[in-house]
Amino acid sequence: MLKLIDHSLCSGCGACAYICPKRCISIRENELGVLLPFINHDNCVECGKCRQVCPALNPVELKNPIKAYAAQSADFKTANNGASGGIASEIYYKALNDGYSIVGASFDDDFVVKLKLTKNADEIILFQNSKYVFSEIYDLYEKIKKLLNNGEKAVIIALPCQIAAIKKVFRGAHDLFFVDIVCHGTTPYSYLRQHIEHIERKYERKAVQCYFRDPQLGTNTFTFSLYDRNANRFYSKKTKDGDTYQYGYHRHISYRENCYNCPYAKSQRVGDITIADFPGLNREIRFNNSRKNISCVLINSERGLDYINDLLSNKKINLCERPIDEAINGNSQLRLPTDRPKYRDKFIHKMLMTKNDFEKSMVMLMYKGLITERVKKISALPVRVLRKIIK
Repeated sequence: MLKLIDHSLCSGCGACAYICPKRCISIRENELGVLLPFINHDNCVECGKCRQVCPALNPVELKNPIKAYAAQSADFKTANNGASGGIASEIYYKALNDGYSIVGASFDDDFVVKLKLTKNADEIILFQNSKYVFSEIYDLYEKIKKLLNNGEKAVIIALPCQIAAIKKVFRGAHDLFFVDIVCHGTTPYSYLRQHIEHIERKYERKAVQCYFRDPQLGTNTFTFSLYDRNANRFYSKKTKDGDTYQYGYHRHISYRENCYNCPYAKSQRVGDITIADFPGLNREIRFNNSRKNISCVLINSERGLDYINDLLSNKKINLCERPIDEAINGNSQLRLPTDRPKYRDKFIHKMLMTKNDFEKSMVMLMYKGLITERVKKISALPVRVLRKIIK
């Protein structure tokens, strides 16, 4: 009997479901609310195409970076509205000017995040800002197929696992240009849905807009915010203030299981360009400018270098070349996957006991964890004070 990749290693890309000639693979939630592929063996002819296209079973080629930059959009508004420097937006604008379509992650009305293909510059704003939740790619495959059949091109900014899946489905598609985003992990959408509904009931307000890094409060503060239809912010909290969703995400508790085994959390990259935050900036060579809203940009191919050089020559971005080792050594996700935390198994146990109730499962873990963190912080205070005195 044909078997798919073990679910603990599956990124939920859906390439297997798309490629199946009998359409006998469906994507649905398991008992933890995680989207995964399941085979209807009654219709399966065991052709093996699902296993052949699976990027987890048959990895794509990865490339070593050839250059690293600290980068920022030359436009102040774009730089501040983006998650870290607005580089993705500038890549999109150039693509549209060159006649390409663009692909990015955007919220639907019910806060499902999907990869969307468009030629509309007004939709770039929907792609801006981080989305700390699983993003669906399922509808995109057929749209890319039609685009390529029409002789058109696209620039795709997505997670490495999604880009790997697209590369497997459309092998040798030179009309696709890829930009991968350095990722810590993704949380199932069902958790975000429950969290927003919980807040809506508490505040008796309906959310129409969601931010994980609210630009009005500074994207570097990592503030989760909800806005109503009148553009009024009725909820905003950071992890330390007790937001369960942010706690589960930033403490790595609520990820998909495959994220702890991510094969793309390394210096070798799947895209022509890689973009990320730049936590290691200034560690090896002094950086004289402000480090606020700065992107790390890794160039992984000659195509990627040409693309960035064109943006620079047209004064769309500001660049400062940095050592590649500075970028890699300063960002753990460019070296290894996120550690599976000690609270992970407790979270799974609580989710099963509460029949997939995210809020109940996370709240006790969060308060216990926050208390432990505060005790450690207080205990370390004398050491920090002494170090400052010595300096």
